[in-house]
Amino acid sequence: MAPEPRRAAGVAGALVILVALGAGISLTEFFVAPGYRSTAVRLISAVVLLVALSRVRGIVRASVERRSAWGADEAGESWADRRMMDPRLARYRDEIRFSTRSQSYFDHLLWPRLVALARGRSPETLAKPPGRRFGLGPSVAALARLVASLETRR
Repeated sequence: MAPEPRRAAGVAGALVILVALGAGISLTEFFVAPGYRSTAVRLISAVVLLVALSRVRGIVRASVERRSAWGADEAGESWADRRMMDPRLARYRDEIRFSTRSQSYFDHLLWPRLVALARGRSPETLAKPPGRRFGLGPSVAALARLVASLETRR
């Protein structure tokens, strides 16, 4: 059984951090005078930790996405406007939003539906947009290009 993509990415990221830290410490042992080694090792450790935490902070910020205190989301529409929205439109909006946040969601749910839309029009020529780093799905711009290519085929 294969591990989850997020777990594999997390393990790979931890290994990269450990390798960078090990390389920095070993280079410090070779090139820094003995009196300054402890300070240099602390400085390198702090830099590697800062880089790692900035990546983690970005991932957490993207996954948590805070709502505004006034009840309006990032598009500027209020909760009442969302309730009055056509339920099919709201479902498609959610599917696109979830597909940009998760490559697995895009691969297993949205992509088969897009291929089904292209049926009878050689779905093999339909170019699957690549995912982004850390298990994120394709960007909104890539999905817009994909939908536009489906529109031109009609």
